[in-house]
Amino acid sequence: MTPATPRTEPKRFALGASPDCRRVAVDGISIAYGDRGDGFPIIGLHAITHGSRDFEHVAGTLAARWRFITPDWPGQGRSGVDQHPARLARYTALLAGFMDALKIDRAILIGNSIGGSAAMAYAAESPGRVAGLVLADPGGLIPMNALGYRICGMMAALGRAGQRDAFYFKPVFATMYRQFLRTPAAREQRDRIVEAAAECASIWEQAWLGFRTPEADQTGIGAQINCPVLFTWASRDPIVSFARSKDAIARFPNHSVALFGGGHCPFLEEPEKFFAAVEPFIEKATNGIKSKRPLAAAAR
Repeated sequence: MTPATPRTEPKRFALGASPDCRRVAVDGISIAYGDRGDGFPIIGLHAITHGSRDFEHVAGTLAARWRFITPDWPGQGRSGVDQHPARLARYTALLAGFMDALKIDRAILIGNSIGGSAAMAYAAESPGRVAGLVLADPGGLIPMNALGYRICGMMAALGRAGQRDAFYFKPVFATMYRQFLRTPAAREQRDRIVEAAAECASIWEQAWLGFRTPEADQTGIGAQINCPVLFTWASRDPIVSFARSKDAIARFPNHSVALFGGGHCPFLEEPEKFFAAVEPFIEKATNGIKSKRPLAAAAR
């Protein structure tokens, strides 16, 4: 008898939650997530076509003080696929459903890129459930113009090239990601992102098409968010420029800014500096707030 050929797991699995991760159903999608530590809940939301492993360099230090929860977005990491396109409104709704499913009444949200966009949108919609925001190069704060519209279109076209396995897709994507994730600390995750890029190319296309729609514009959202906000920005970001986001940032009434090296993801690229900036912010934002942890979760 010919032995069965071993099944090769998707490359995207290596980007996200561990093989022994927890799972919860949110609107019919199996969401994979990590959950470690105790105390006030902090939820980490990763960038598009990445995975929750982006947080691996800071997960231990955060979980030593608080409960740190890191979901994979649908079709990324180990989470199941979604029948809806990757859009800000969809991700915001999934975040709400995820918190409901885990019975989390209130949390600190750490969000990078589209994860930061969803964190802002959720904080505006449900202010009583967000104690603070840590936003790492979030999308939506730069006014859309003709150049931005064209860049989003070019990025979406790159996703289409990945879906048809164009010969140039991987080298172009790899070159681009050397600008997005610049530091040695990010190299291993960057390599995994590049290896899995073709598997996530359709999500990449969906997201970039969504970024240029009016619904993705969050330039005025700051006036709707009263919780404390810490902007953590990779100062060499080639797409989500801090300088071009300043006007929108100024509209947040209770904000502070910490700048880092790197290209797009401070907690992955400069984890020690990121934690040093974030720890006092979380301490202050959660001071006097008692965390409510479901008994079933506390006994795990």
